Order: sequence, then C-alpha cells, then structure tokens
Amino acid sequence: MNLIKNRVFMTILITDIIQQAAIWIRNIAIMFFIMDATNGDPLAISSLNFIEFLPMFLLTFIGGIIADKYNPKRLMLLGDSFSFISFIILGLFIKNGYIGAIFIATLISAIVTQFSYPASQKYFKEYVDEDNIDGAIGISQLLGSLFCVIGPFIGSYFYFTFGMDKTIIIIAALFLVSVALIFTLPSKEFSKIESEGLLDDVKLTFKYLKKKPILMVFTKMFLILSFAIGIANNLDIFLVTQRLGLDESFYQFFSGIAGIGVIVGGGIYISISKKLNNIKILYMLIGVFAFTVFFEGYSTIAWLTMSLQFIDNVIGGILSGYVMSIITKTTDQEYLGKVNGLTSTVMYLGIMIGTLLSGIIVKVSSIVVAFSIGSISFALCAYLLYNASKKGLLSDIKD
Repeated sequence: MNLIKNRVFMTILITDIIQQAAIWIRNIAIMFFIMDATNGDPLAISSLNFIEFLPMFLLTFIGGIIADKYNPKRLMLLGDSFSFISFIILGLFIKNGYIGAIFIATLISAIVTQFSYPASQKYFKEYVDEDNIDGAIGISQLLGSLFCVIGPFIGSYFYFTFGMDKTIIIIAALFLVSVALIFTLPSKEFSKIESEGLLDDVKLTFKYLKKKPILMVFTKMFLILSFAIGIANNLDIFLVTQRLGLDESFYQFFSGIAGIGVIVGGGIYISISKKLNNIKILYMLIGVFAFTVFFEGYSTIAWLTMSLQFIDNVIGGILSGYVMSIITKTTDQEYLGKVNGLTSTVMYLGIMIGTLLSGIIVKVSSIVVAFSIGSISFALCAYLLYNASKKGLLSDIKD
C-alpha cells in the first residue's frame, strides 16, 4: 500500500496513536483518581467531564483558524510540549497534596488538543495523494473508533496497576515521544490567506462557504445529524433500563456492541472507499438511520435492539470516513483548518442541544417519542442531501 511508504502519513499516524493512548489514559485515570479523592462526588465528576468537553465546543473553530494562519508543525510541537509540561507540573502538585490542580492540567491538555488536530490534517492534504486520501482518513477514523473501545480498558489498567503518580509520568512520557516524532516531519511553510485578525478570518471562512455550496450543505447536515445523534446516544442507558427492563450492568455489553459496530464500519469504509463516489450512497445510508433509530427506541426485545445498535454504528463508521474524505478533497488547503474547525463546532453544538433536549423529552413524554424525534431528524438530513443533489449543489461529488 502506498500509504505505508508515505513517511509523513506514517509519522502522523503513529503520533495519533500515541496521543490517543495518552488522552484515554489521562481521562480514565483522572476520573478514577477524582472518584477516590472525593468519595465518588458526582459534581466533581461532572465538572471534570465539562472541563474536557468545553474546549471542544469553544476552541475547535479558533484552532482551525490558527492552524491555517501559522506553521502546523510548530503548533503540533507546542501542543504536545504544553501537555508534557502540564503533566510534569501536575505530578509535583499532586505529590504536595494540591489535588485541585488536576482540573487545570486537564483543561490545558484539552485546549491544546484543539489546535494540534487541524494542524495535522493540513499535512494529510499536502503530502497524501488525492487517490489515497480516502484510505488515509479511513485508517485515522478507524483508530479513533478502536480507542473508543479499548481506551477505557487501557486507562483503567494503568491507573490500577501503577497508581496516579506513575501514570502521570507515563502520560507525560507519551506526549514527549510524540514531540520527538513531530520533529521529524518536513519543515514546510504552507500557503495561507492573509487576514487582518480573528474576526476577518471568521468572515473569510463564511465567504468561502458561500462559494462552496457543497460545504454549506454539509455544515447544515452536520447540525441536524449531530442533533439526532445527541438525542439517541444520550438515551442508550434508558434503552437498557426502561425499554428492555435490564440491569444497568448490561449497559457495558450494549456499549461494547456499539464500539465493535463502529470498528467494523471503519474497516468496511477502508475496503470500499474508492467505490464510494456517489452522493446517493450518503443520503441512503442516513435514510437507513431514520428507520433503525425509530425501531431501536420502539423495540422491547434485547437482541433486536442490540442488532439495530450494531447496524447504526456500522453505518456511522462508514459515514464518518466518507464525509471527512469529501470535506478534505473539496476544501482548499488554505481553508482546511477553518472548515474542519467550523464543521466540528457545529457538530458539538448539535450534540449539546440534542443531549439537553433528550432528557427533557423523556421527562415530559417518553423515550419512544425522543427516538422518534431523532428518527425524523435523520430523515430530514437525508432529504436535505437529496434535495441539494437534485439542485446540483453537490456537483463536486459524482452522481
């Protein structure tokens, strides 16, 4: 495979694996540490989750703008260097009993991640041939899905085997190894769009979207799609306890099936990515979502619900790689960070709204109604793409 011979791609891939491992060990180990330190205080845990999620929503777009404005290699080096330094300092604080410092270190690490990812995507665009972009993104997405399954186990293993002090050193060492690998990337000055500041960059991004109808359509699609995902994903535990009448402990198997589904979907995408050149495939797969999500919420049969959950996540794994590939191919390199940042921010917004409303809907109505709203949202998303295709707005993709 040409990608294996591509030194830049392999370097980015290995650093991604190292960073994913470090982030999962960080998240899980810190969660257990806070639980032990606060006797399982739910407010402390929710605060930690909020700190991890907030930078994703607030800074992803800004991170994309900065990735387009400054040298991506330097941003990646600064990001992992800050993570390394923050965890070294954290270790010293914890050793002296300053447990609250863990929130600050987590916040710093979560913030710098929002600048590193869009910077690495620019290397994909510049150094991976267009014919291989599908496979490159598919492999990257598959790794992310894999860590969603194995990440909690890895984090738990390190925390309970080595304790928090040594685990912090391991996390810092992983970020340091990543820094060393990033140093080997080519030092290249990427072409960029000159602007007068952050607000000007924001205006330029929206002007660019207006010139690229496909990206405008996809941004709207992301908002609707992520809203539906926010509703469905947030209520999985209630499917287990309310609709299926099973114990909460069964949720881990339910979640495991979902994770395996995403991995299978990612594998399928890699193997068929070169044949995915028809927009009909995209809106048909989202249309299937509309049916599976509805019956997933309606079902009271465990094997049927789990089968639908598996199908949902297989489709999700395929769609994730396909959509990212389309965006990368159709976006000019100078705007790739901005566009990725904006679409990711829109996704986080949709998920936040869907997550918030899901609890309200279940409280005033039922879980079936909540999943029905999610199903309608998926159907609306499929119609949006179908209508845009008929109007010729998606001409960059073969019909």
